[in-house]
Amino acid sequence: MRGIGRAVLAGLMLVAMTGEAVAADTAKAFTAPIEGGTLHYEMIGGGDQPPLVLVNGGPGLDHRYFHGSPVWEGLSKRRPVVFYDQRGMGRTTSTIAVDRFTVDMMVADLEALRVRLGVPKIALLGHSWGGLLSMAYATRHPDHVSRLVLVGSGAPKIAAHEYLFDKLYPEIAARQVPDDSPAAKMGCKADSLEDYGRMAYYDQRNQPRLAAEDNSAFSQEVCTAVMLDAMKLDLFPRLRTLHVPTLVINGRFDANVAPTVAYAISKAIPGATLDYFEHSGHQPFEEEPDRFELVVERFLDQ
Repeated sequence: MRGIGRAVLAGLMLVAMTGEAVAADTAKAFTAPIEGGTLHYEMIGGGDQPPLVLVNGGPGLDHRYFHGSPVWEGLSKRRPVVFYDQRGMGRTTSTIAVDRFTVDMMVADLEALRVRLGVPKIALLGHSWGGLLSMAYATRHPDHVSRLVLVGSGAPKIAAHEYLFDKLYPEIAARQVPDDSPAAKMGCKADSLEDYGRMAYYDQRNQPRLAAEDNSAFSQEVCTAVMLDAMKLDLFPRLRTLHVPTLVINGRFDANVAPTVAYAISKAIPGATLDYFEHSGHQPFEEEPDRFELVVERFLDQ
């Protein structure tokens, strides 16, 4: 069980704030009402294409690690790009107790964001846990999704997830201290984040980035509550009937999401395209930004 939880989450928590955070400097901030709270979101760019909503990893992270990549600025030239903080994180507020947070609640928040944007359809780009959340949204609201991009996404059923930590980094995996707490079983222990971050990259020269300023926030409580609920999900049956154009991206050397997971997702969604990034770990938008922007732009323009 401990391995399953870590498979979805590990490597997400300490994503360094790398590159020039152009998007963070130019984004305009807005709010949307959600049940028991207010959702914070930011937008850059514009154009006549459906907004591209970025669904960040975690759960229990705010969106700010996305600002470390330059790709969103390029993608925003022909469409609005939307960043948002999930319930209980960043500047999104919630009066509902954290231990009551569910995946359905997160899906409802995303739908509230779409309604606030005033558009019939949105394009979704979900990273890691955000991929699982994006798939959950798409299976519930397929008529509101123009295109779906899944980047290093968690498996549609957590028990089916596979990870490569002990295969690629046996020396780091061996020093993990046994812990039977719910947070540890779900991969949500805050004191494990540094090790997860060390295993996030294909090019180990990128590891010093972890020492850069990273003002992303993490909540062990939010992570644990949402993951405990996510364990009940099996999205595979609904994905097999999903007719939304889908692009599945995975780093070839992603220790957090084995390439087999991306392959299974691509086979589950009719007509999905699979693209492996051969020089990336868990963040291809950081390690191969030029190719990432090109691949995603071409897919969104189809």
